[in-house]
Amino acid sequence: MKKLFSILFFILLIISCQSQKIIGNKVEGESPNFFMGSWNFVQKKYKEGNDIKTFPLRECMKKYELIFKKENQKILMTKTFATGKDCEIMSQSDDFSVMINESAFSYTEYDLKKIEHYKIYSNSKFSIIYNDIIDGKVTEIEDIYQRK
Repeated sequence: MKKLFSILFFILLIISCQSQKIIGNKVEGESPNFFMGSWNFVQKKYKEGNDIKTFPLRECMKKYELIFKKENQKILMTKTFATGKDCEIMSQSDDFSVMINESAFSYTEYDLKKIEHYKIYSNSKFSIIYNDIIDGKVTEIEDIYQRK
């Protein structure tokens, strides 16, 4: 009787693991297409203790943009940003080859390997979540982008 229950448990375990694989592949295959196009930077949030605060965007930050495109079966990401006294100098990064899985971007920017997690809010809004230092403390930051 114990052997029978052990075998049934093992079979159920295998079946449940295989169904998780199918779901994971479906999400992974759809995610890259969601990001194609231009995205404007609209908000920056950060955690301070248990509170979530909004960082006031400077004028130049309001012109930041991410651009995703497909080229030769690769997904490329370009960052556009503004600098200068009146944000009149527009600059653009090189195209980065980016890997997108069900929860994160992975790319190399200027010899630095980056992995940034993302959260999709709607068809026109997503955020990138990462850690950085604010006031000498490592803080979780969420940059929110809206489809252009």
